[in-house]
Amino acid sequence: MLKRKIINLSVSDVRFPTSLEQHGSDAMHPDPDYSVAYAVIETQGGLKGYGLTFTLGKGTEIVVCAVKALSAFVIGKHLEDIVDDFRGFYRLLTSDGQMRWIGPEKGVIQLATAAVLNAVWDLWARAEGKPLWKLLVDMDPEKLISCIEFRYITDALTEKEALDILLRAQDGKRKREEQMLQEGYPAYTTSCAWIGYSDEQLKEVSCLGSVIKSSCGKSC
Repeated sequence: MLKRKIINLSVSDVRFPTSLEQHGSDAMHPDPDYSVAYAVIETQGGLKGYGLTFTLGKGTEIVVCAVKALSAFVIGKHLEDIVDDFRGFYRLLTSDGQMRWIGPEKGVIQLATAAVLNAVWDLWARAEGKPLWKLLVDMDPEKLISCIEFRYITDALTEKEALDILLRAQDGKRKREEQMLQEGYPAYTTSCAWIGYSDEQLKEVSCLGSVIKSSCGKSC
């Protein structure tokens, strides 16, 4: 299923008018329109992978242009070759001698790269017939580590240290997976506490979960 040639990469500018009621706003972003650059990778045979990168409205069209520019490094490749050297594929997207001038690990190119990589991960999972989380769970620790770019994080975590963590965690992994499938995975969002909702709105959204956590920092 991995022997698929990528024949197209399309991208769309999708925006939502969240600024009308200041959803998602904060002190530095008073009027965001939550948006995405939405990438679709298509292979021979019709299998597609979908990925996005988050933006705040204006400027999404610039990220879309960057995704289109990166498509030259994607179209024509085979999925099998990408997953065999995922780290190398990341470096291909971020290390072009000319495009890296406008930011391989920051800004527009970083956002565009995220959309492409997310689409490739999705394509890989679909080719294996699994949800993405299951693809990652079933992956050998060595293979998973090989997909990660450690170039800028080794001062905090080396490749060997990361591998050791995964190897130690193999014991009991299936039991934890079964527990997650049965009980779900706890998650929370701080959004309702910092986007400026009124007390009435907070009461309204509280029905979405059992607990509301309100944080107050120096900006309060």
